[in-house]
Amino acid sequence: MEWALTLAAFVIGGVFGYVSHTLLAKNNHHKSNNEQLEQTQLELSQYKQEVSDHFDDHYKQLAELSAQLSKVNQQWNDAAPLFTSPITDKKLPELTTKSLESTDKAALIKAPAVKEDNVKEQSPEAA
Repeated sequence: MEWALTLAAFVIGGVFGYVSHTLLAKNNHHKSNNEQLEQTQLELSQYKQEVSDHFDDHYKQLAELSAQLSKVNQQWNDAAPLFTSPITDKKLPELTTKSLESTDKAALIKAPAVKEDNVKEQSPEAA
C-alpha cells in the first residue's frame, strides 16, 4: 500500500510539475513576444519618421528648384526681345508653387498628378 501511495504521489507531482512548467513557459514566451512586438513597432515608427523627413526634404528642394526655374524663365522672357525680332514673341511659362498640406503631401507621394494644359492631341488623319 505504501508503494501505491508513493507511486500516486509521484504521478500527481509529475502532472503538477508539467502543468506548472507549461504555464510558466507560456507566460515567458508571451512576454518575449510582446517585447519583440514593441521593439518592432518602435523601429517601424522610426523608419516611418525617416521616410516622412526624406519626402519633406525632397519637397523643399523641388520647391526651391521650381522657384529658381521660374526666375530663369522670367529673365529669359525679359531678355528674349533684345535678341530676337518682334515677330517671334514666344514666352516661357511661369511655374507656380503652392504649399501643400499634410494630406496633399500624402496624396502627392502616392500618385503624383501630371497636367498638360497646352498640349493638343493630333488625330491620325491629320498626321
